[in-house]
Amino acid sequence: MEKTKKPLDRRMLAFYAILAVFCAASSFAHPVTPTLIVERHLDSSMFGIALAAMMTVNFLFAPFWGKMCGYVPTKRLMLIGCIGYSIGQAIFGAATSEAMVVGGRAFAGIFTSAIFTACSNYIVNTSTPEEKGSNLTVYATVQNVSFAVGFFIGGMLGIISVEAAFIAQVALLALSGIVFYAVCVDDTPLKHKPDHPLTLSEANPFAAFLDIRNFITPSLAMIFVIIAICAIGQNSYEQVFNYYIKDFFGMSSAYNGIFKAAIAIGGMIINSTLCMYLMKKTDTNRSFVWVVMLNTVPIALAMLFFNSLWPFAICDIAFFVINTARLPLMQNLCAMRATPETSNSVMGFYQAMNSLGGIFGAAFAGLIYDTDPHIPFILCFVTFVIGSLLSLKYASGYKKSQKQG
Repeated sequence: MEKTKKPLDRRMLAFYAILAVFCAASSFAHPVTPTLIVERHLDSSMFGIALAAMMTVNFLFAPFWGKMCGYVPTKRLMLIGCIGYSIGQAIFGAATSEAMVVGGRAFAGIFTSAIFTACSNYIVNTSTPEEKGSNLTVYATVQNVSFAVGFFIGGMLGIISVEAAFIAQVALLALSGIVFYAVCVDDTPLKHKPDHPLTLSEANPFAAFLDIRNFITPSLAMIFVIIAICAIGQNSYEQVFNYYIKDFFGMSSAYNGIFKAAIAIGGMIINSTLCMYLMKKTDTNRSFVWVVMLNTVPIALAMLFFNSLWPFAICDIAFFVINTARLPLMQNLCAMRATPETSNSVMGFYQAMNSLGGIFGAAFAGLIYDTDPHIPFILCFVTFVIGSLLSLKYASGYKKSQKQG
């Protein structure tokens, strides 16, 4: 199927711009969540349990939204996702009980999976094969940098009040959906058209998991496992760090925001240099291994500085800067193994695997924190060591297949 580049260039830039606003807004609540939990006298485990609830629903619905991308213009799914997400966050921001926190986050999880699955599919559908890798790298860079910038803004808004951060978030999320729909092209002519109408049984979110039979291979299964395992560590680390610096060091949400701003700058630099170089000049089936292994170094160092704020914070920044290079490489490995017929479902499962890891990472961090706040950091280190070993195994298998081919 022919795809032209020129007519989409300005539209793609506009897409990236509104994506940046959306991703920034989606992070406004994160730095104030520990304060919300403390101010409203909720159980401390909620900082992990709430995200785990969101990730669980995200995991369950991501394959469904991936299938829907084959039938519905992705820009329509972005609109639906943003509106639903804003409603879920409004419930979360107004929560006065653990049940409301979990309910609001779970409701939001249904729709966040719609947005991110639709956005990645929009990139794939509107890119030429030559552009796909670099466009996905730009997409991941915009995401990660904007998440960090949003963390900073949310931290500053949190100085005013928790409510200020949530009000700004809800408004911008809803507005982002409207602008996505107005700015993005209808990608229906650019993607594979299913050979039959969507049936009621196929619209079942759980039935969408059966689609994996149409595209799974041993190498893709290995990539999905690595993605999920690393996501366990990433979410365990991030959730406990946000709470730990307030609980142990007494830092305000502003400091959380400042750390994320540093990650945004570092992430932009590493993705525009190292990540782009790896995409264009190396075989990422091999080179991604070094990035996964490098991610373990700052975690190991962080465990030496549990009681020292600034060395501990520097390790956190280094970990997430390197992580911003890992994510687009893993996403591109999935996209490379998708055909026009399966790309929507493959990208949906990519989102599902990140969410699956997030469920266990966030839940473990929240539940174990009161027992020993250091254990979630140790979990992160262990998962990235396992991820590194599996990456080495994958690269070894890939090298053998190349020789045989």
